[in-house]
Amino acid sequence: MLEPRQNPCSDFNDGTLELLRDAARVQMGRGLDQDSALMEKVKEKAEERFTAAQKKREELQEKLDSMKAEDMLRSVEKLLEGEKPDEILKNVKISTNLEGIQEEIDSLSEETHGVTSEDWDSAIRDLEKKGFLDSKNYGVALTSKGAELLGRGFLSRILINLARKGLGAHRVEDAGYGPWKASTFRAFEPGDPYDRISIETSLLATLERKGRFNDMRVADLRVYEPRYATEVHFGVLVDQSASMKKKGKMEAAVETALALYELMRIEFPEDKLRIYAFSESVKQVQPWELIRMTVPQQFTDIRAPLRTFRLSVSNEPGNKQAHLITDSAPNYLDGEFVGFSKAMDAVLEEARLFRLNDIILNVIMLDDDPELREMAEKIARMNLGRVFFTDPKSLGEALVMDYLSSKRDLLST
Repeated sequence: MLEPRQNPCSDFNDGTLELLRDAARVQMGRGLDQDSALMEKVKEKAEERFTAAQKKREELQEKLDSMKAEDMLRSVEKLLEGEKPDEILKNVKISTNLEGIQEEIDSLSEETHGVTSEDWDSAIRDLEKKGFLDSKNYGVALTSKGAELLGRGFLSRILINLARKGLGAHRVEDAGYGPWKASTFRAFEPGDPYDRISIETSLLATLERKGRFNDMRVADLRVYEPRYATEVHFGVLVDQSASMKKKGKMEAAVETALALYELMRIEFPEDKLRIYAFSESVKQVQPWELIRMTVPQQFTDIRAPLRTFRLSVSNEPGNKQAHLITDSAPNYLDGEFVGFSKAMDAVLEEARLFRLNDIILNVIMLDDDPELREMAEKIARMNLGRVFFTDPKSLGEALVMDYLSSKRDLLST
């Protein structure tokens, strides 16, 4: 039985999450709204700088006035002592200190009240000191520590929303089994799944009792022994075509990948997450690498990431499923533009191979175009998977909920 456990991210600082989220947007080449958390932090730094400058200017002005008054008092004293005015003026020398102070006052008076690059650097430096950002090599880049914390924050929010619906993170206590078959066999028993019957071994059993090929009996049937496992090989295939840069789609994909990575690391360490970024080409990446990942974006080869994931897990034990996140149609294949029809045929064939290899393929369509919806449904039907039509804001919740649901189904088998 699954037992609920406390949300591992419930104490996360939402203020830090928003700052890191904005920093990730900057790293991905996105602009920031004036009321975003990071811009508010920059404005706060600007106000602190301006206030500090004005305070220092006032302090220096008081010091300068005091020094001038002291010089004047000494001159008056000399005059009262009988020294001639010409001699007093002749001996008065403007202090170097006074000149320096006046120059600093003039400089502080020119301090701008608006946001400057200094304020931006100051805000970024605060996050850099905590080890969340590295601004030396990439301009603004999340470190692995920053990405981990960001993922925890996203996961926390998702789990809170799912908890309201009665679904959340759970501890794995029981063993289950998936479609992975062992290399050992036993006699067929009523109730055994037919897909575990080994035709070759069953025919050999028929021949061993001197039977013929057309004389196979139920007693001759041999089935693969199942391997008991709770592991899930979970693939997230992220479309990086140009259209994914709009309406927060890519940001949502990054946040979802980071949240899933943290969920598996914290709750289900036996599971494996594989993330692939694709457009004209495909590349396996770590979740935090999606933030600064770029691939050619002119065309879209959907078959490539599907094939890459299938080949990477086909010989792995455990349960396998992939989620294709896209908002576009395929038109590219094996390094050349081939148009939709030919590219789609290749995608459907790959979906069929997923089914033959016991790999579930789900499609998440982030566009409401009727033709794209129909395309997603065709892919899912070929594999007996599912299709999700959602918006970027709900992407993370949809994938985390689906992952947790699949774990529950697996453990109840």
